[in-house]
Amino acid sequence: MNDYWNEPPEMPEPPECCGDFMDIMDDGTAVCPECGRKVEPMPDIEPVLDDLPEEQLTIDPDRCRHGTEHGECHHCEHLADLAFDAARERRR
Repeated sequence: MNDYWNEPPEMPEPPECCGDFMDIMDDGTAVCPECGRKVEPMPDIEPVLDDLPEEQLTIDPDRCRHGTEHGECHHCEHLADLAFDAARERRR
């Protein structure tokens, strides 16, 4: 079985400026070695939290913050998937 869809994408080429590739700094900013032009990296996508009533945002060790049993909440599963994908991308 081929699990190609689970593999992270290949590293993209750095942007070009002045006919050459730009240098990538530790913070992800691309800087042109000739003219000094900077290209800021795209920010991470923040998860969208639902507007829930206050009574569903209680602290209960048997339930998630959405008021659902652990392992049954679709909102928490979605946020966990986003966190897992982001961690996998950072490991590259």
